Amino acid sequence: MLQRFTVVSLIATVLLGILFGEIAARIATDYALRRQAHAFATYVSEFAAPRLVPKDFLSPAENARAQFEFTLRSLIGRANIIHITVWNRNGEVLYSDGGTQVGTAQPVSSPIQRALDGTLTWRFVSPNDGGTDTRRRMEVFVPVVVSADTRPVAVYHVVSDLADLEPTLIRITWAMRASVVFGVLLLYLALFTIVRQASRDLEGQQGALRQAFIGIIRSLANAVDARDKYTADHQSHVAAHCEAIIHEMGLDSTIVAEVQVVALLHDIGKIGIRDEILLKNGKLSPEEWEAMRRHPIMGYEILAPVPIPESAKLAIRHSHERWDGTGYPDGLAGDEIPIAARVVFVADAYEAMITDRLYRRAMSPLRAIEELQRGAGTQFDPEVVGAFLRIMRRQTGAMRTIRSAHRRADHRDLVQRISARIAEQFSAPSPNGQSHEPADTPQESRLPKS
Repeated sequence: MLQRFTVVSLIATVLLGILFGEIAARIATDYALRRQAHAFATYVSEFAAPRLVPKDFLSPAENARAQFEFTLRSLIGRANIIHITVWNRNGEVLYSDGGTQVGTAQPVSSPIQRALDGTLTWRFVSPNDGGTDTRRRMEVFVPVVVSADTRPVAVYHVVSDLADLEPTLIRITWAMRASVVFGVLLLYLALFTIVRQASRDLEGQQGALRQAFIGIIRSLANAVDARDKYTADHQSHVAAHCEAIIHEMGLDSTIVAEVQVVALLHDIGKIGIRDEILLKNGKLSPEEWEAMRRHPIMGYEILAPVPIPESAKLAIRHSHERWDGTGYPDGLAGDEIPIAARVVFVADAYEAMITDRLYRRAMSPLRAIEELQRGAGTQFDPEVVGAFLRIMRRQTGAMRTIRSAHRRADHRDLVQRISARIAEQFSAPSPNGQSHEPADTPQESRLPKS
């Protein structure tokens, strides 16, 4: 998450820095050019004011041509001024050092009109087409106001060369861009430092929560072990079988932790079963069997406040549902039973059959596999049974290894390893919103025959 935030935020910061730098550069350039335009206007106005009188602007162009020529010709070449044209309020050219014909009326452009309204206006001019001069130029439209009239009587149209100003503008532009980008990057580094520290604190808190979650799982598993000594190693072995089945079936690896939770805690409801029923040496009466059938519901209720996915809790509730719908407590059938419950049910049944109980002796692994095959399609999901049998066939000497591995000394280490993996995956919400739930060890062998 931190790496993703770093990459995305860095790209966004650079782009924003470039954008803000460009905006700042344009503002700075506009300010510098505006100052330059005012400087040109002040220079031209102060230079021409002592030499030109109001009647020069109001007289016909032929009468004032000599005076304008004498006054304004000397401005060409000063202060980088290239051309000067004078327009009166009627749109007639009073003077021009270029090719514009003096005394003719020309269409009044928007900048000239704004200047005639009393607003100093400026704009850039493209270099001459086809020429070798590629320098940028600026047009300044200076209103001419005389004391006799509050409205401008004419406009000085001044074209200036930016050869001296352009290097300064370039320096200002790049300085503004660099400073803004650098400032944004500094701000990003400060925010990144804060986020990284917060991320480390969050990781520490998640670690503490993970350890607390592991403790919850281990405590609940140990509670089941203490309640029924004959299932002390049962849950951890069921969890190991479930993990192998999930990989064999090609299921989403994200459900491994969820299935292992169910495998470890599917018998948690037995805590609520009385000892005379749970530890009875013999078949259960119908009333006792009815009480025993409630332990999946009790497990679901016990785990209600525990921070594990709801689908795992439901899987524990449905841990004794049968493929043909004759299971309990809700009589689900086929695909109605969560896949996690079906996987755990097969592994749970196998482990139950090869383990000694008060009411019967253990079957051989080969006999247990035959029972699974016989129950496929009625009691068990045939696809899950098939996957489990393929695993068993690939294991050389698997039966002997499995039986010899059922030692209490390995139980705590296995539970701790599984709990750590569960906590690692459950530290964030599980992305698979489907019901992934477990099944449980069948008790049919204790059911009184009717």
